[in-house]
Amino acid sequence: MPKQQVTLDRRSGVAILALKHNYFVKAFPGRGSRIKHLLGISRYQREVRNLAMFRKLGLATPQLVAHGHHSRLGLLQEAVLVTREVENAADLEQVLREKTLYGNGVIGARKVLRALALAARNLHDAGFYHKDLKPRNILLRSDNPEPELFFFDCPSGHHPPKFLLHRGIVRDLAHLEEGLRGYVTRIDLLYMYRVYRDCEKLSQEDKDLAREILAYHANRRMTRKRKRREREKTLRG
Repeated sequence: MPKQQVTLDRRSGVAILALKHNYFVKAFPGRGSRIKHLLGISRYQREVRNLAMFRKLGLATPQLVAHGHHSRLGLLQEAVLVTREVENAADLEQVLREKTLYGNGVIGARKVLRALALAARNLHDAGFYHKDLKPRNILLRSDNPEPELFFFDCPSGHHPPKFLLHRGIVRDLAHLEEGLRGYVTRIDLLYMYRVYRDCEKLSQEDKDLAREILAYHANRRMTRKRKRREREKTLRG
């Protein structure tokens, strides 16, 4: 059956299969994933588990209609995951880019931000580190009085040891804040953070976490610059 390729990289590719409904076919190549597949931690296996885990936590996901893998002599050749298109939905990155988040005013935008904050808190309270919690990986359907969020494309998320969870939470929230920045007002970002922290007034602990989140990308940029300077010195020396 003819499929329209949407994305393709060395780790996976997504194509649209148009039948009575549209379906997204995500293919994972076996090469580079065989050992992880034997250990049960390949991107395909984690994505299937994470979709099930999201639903168990009460978070909506695109409907998983089929999945499976093909092995030869015990070695993974390819794995495939098929989900049904969520009708009347757009990824949150597109919504932000088209500046339609505030289409129903501040109240409508805050409903979306509240749902997003509660979902993130739900994941983190369950000890889950998403690792790619970005607007592009969240679908928004807002044709009902209450907005609906659908979570997808999470092949790297997992439950880290407790002593590593805090760093994962900071990274998740930093990615989310970076994706919303410039499209959402500061006061509404603060509103979302208060919902996430379940407080009306920020405590010192809340403020400390907020500083870590805001400093995350700045620290990464400084680290990259420092490594680049070190490489340049090595090449010159």
